[in-house]
Amino acid sequence: MFENMSYWLVVLTQVALVALLLLLGVQMFRVSREGALAGGPGTEPQPQRKSRPIHTDRATNSRYRTELFTQLHILAALQERECRGKGLDRPEMATILGTCATAWLYGAGCALCDEADRHSETLAGLVVHIISRKTGISRSEALSVIEDLTVNTLYLACFRAGLDGARHWREHNYVPSQSGLCELVAGHTFI
Repeated sequence: MFENMSYWLVVLTQVALVALLLLLGVQMFRVSREGALAGGPGTEPQPQRKSRPIHTDRATNSRYRTELFTQLHILAALQERECRGKGLDRPEMATILGTCATAWLYGAGCALCDEADRHSETLAGLVVHIISRKTGISRSEALSVIEDLTVNTLYLACFRAGLDGARHWREHNYVPSQSGLCELVAGHTFI
């Protein structure tokens, strides 16, 4: 009885091995044929379809935007905590602090993003989203601050401090006080 069972086990194993070899041959043929069509060795390269790189760029762009959003959110939280610690979070300071924070965070975003993305609508949208949630100023008011950076000297000073602060933060994990939002607001406004 065991001899008969072991005989059939050997036969089934051999049949399974032959089936796997056939499957392997079919897969190798399919892969080699696709490789030849996609510009494999010995053939002329054909242009790639445009849909695939766009999908890859979207994934990379999404990851990039998420990282940038996270970094900006961290910087905004650090500046908010510092301003709160120095008593600048009073209701009468909300508007000036919100507008200065917008310019500062936009400068920080320009320092943290790729050169091609500086002063883009995407960056402005990220900054406006964070600022409107953190400070309570309206999106339109935050956008007008970004648009008026070069007109208002206080906004321009905040923008430059944001650039310097974010560059320093990237390398040393802290924002020096002379580049911080709190020092700017205290130094350029009457409290």
